[in-house]
Amino acid sequence: MRYSRFGVLSVLFVCLFQMPVSFASEKKAIGWLEYVEIADSDLKLKAKIDTGATTSSLNAKIIKKFKKNGEKWIRFSIENNIGEEVLLERKVVRYVKIKRKLAFSLKRPVINLGICLGKIYRTQEINLADRNNFNYQILIGRNYLKNYFLVDSAIEYTTKPLCKEYNYNDNQD
Repeated sequence: MRYSRFGVLSVLFVCLFQMPVSFASEKKAIGWLEYVEIADSDLKLKAKIDTGATTSSLNAKIIKKFKKNGEKWIRFSIENNIGEEVLLERKVVRYVKIKRKLAFSLKRPVINLGICLGKIYRTQEINLADRNNFNYQILIGRNYLKNYFLVDSAIEYTTKPLCKEYNYNDNQD
């Protein structure tokens, strides 16, 4: 059986351009600003969605670094924009060196923390930082977003954290 070049090219064109569209349509579109909820608390934060950042970063006041069962742990507090505060303890997974233009590098602790955005709950590595000079307490990076979200920079606050309604463990990686 002979196929015309036009017929073969048409099939290839449809296959190539239909796959990304159908895959993309399964992802939730969110804005550049969204509300998130921190696991093990009822604390909701305004989050900046940052596709330029690989990992997420959370504004935290470091209270104490300590050892627990021979491992490094950290006690820290986080506060939302209306003054609600929560005290948390987490094991330090590692430290990351943050390079800055025209300034000294910073060493930040990295922890695993569960975050809810819309119906998606994910436990991710988050670096703890002093973000008091920033407008948003948490920055959500690509590692959290991949496979679940598309970011539309023209919109904001499209969803609210609903993970408790869907059981936190349903969407965990």
